[in-house]
Amino acid sequence: MKKQSLRSFAIGMLLSASVIGSYYFYMENTKPDEGFLNTPDATTYLQKQGFIVLSNVEYEELQKAIEENKQEQAKSDTEANIKKQEESKKEEQETYTYTLKVKSGMSISTIAELLYKNKIVKDQKEFETYLIDNEYHTKIQVGSFRLTSNMSHKKIAETLTK
Repeated sequence: MKKQSLRSFAIGMLLSASVIGSYYFYMENTKPDEGFLNTPDATTYLQKQGFIVLSNVEYEELQKAIEENKQEQAKSDTEANIKKQEESKKEEQETYTYTLKVKSGMSISTIAELLYKNKIVKDQKEFETYLIDNEYHTKIQVGSFRLTSNMSHKKIAETLTK
């Protein structure tokens, strides 16, 4: 190969590379992106896929509605708690009195049931368990005992074992 033919070949390669490069850079920017979706097409696509599409205004309205519902729920919960507290105070203020007549052979479950029915104790099983755990169940005396709903389990048990 001669020097002249080698130069001609190199100039030809340089010229063809510059033509292809300029076409690539300048013509690439004029084509629209094939993967690009506009807003209506994207919305339609998402809805077909099962998504719900909201605008910013709709989203903000929903957030406000949720916040209002939470505040209303908190208010109603607070009001319900206040009512429960008032009811429990009323129940606590009411003192029930009962005269228990223990007969020979009476079981502690019968005694606990009578006290529960007459609102002296709040939980029958709890009172039975207390008597057994603290060994009062073997020491209960026969007789009449005046009991009130203000008395603790211990005080009731001590009254029954005197």
